[in-house]
Amino acid sequence: MQNDDAIDPDQLPHFHVPEEFLNQLYDFTGGADHSSGFVLSYVDDRGRALVYCKTGSQIVEMGLRKALEKYLSEVEESESSFEINEETEE
Repeated sequence: MQNDDAIDPDQLPHFHVPEEFLNQLYDFTGGADHSSGFVLSYVDDRGRALVYCKTGSQIVEMGLRKALEKYLSEVEESESSFEINEETEE
């Protein structure tokens, strides 16, 4: 590889999740009765946290939101109980 062919990381186009992929992911979820949907959270190449949601109906979106609330609540609980255990061990 010559120097002229070197890749400059600062000149690369920014990556985004292809719409085709998101459509395929949506197709893999749920069933034929508009019960499809997903929420995707990821960090892009710029370091930004992003959330993408696609659902077939409002009820599916509400269900996904409730599942996320439960997940986040459980994560916070486990983190706070870990902090309490650290304090009692000292």
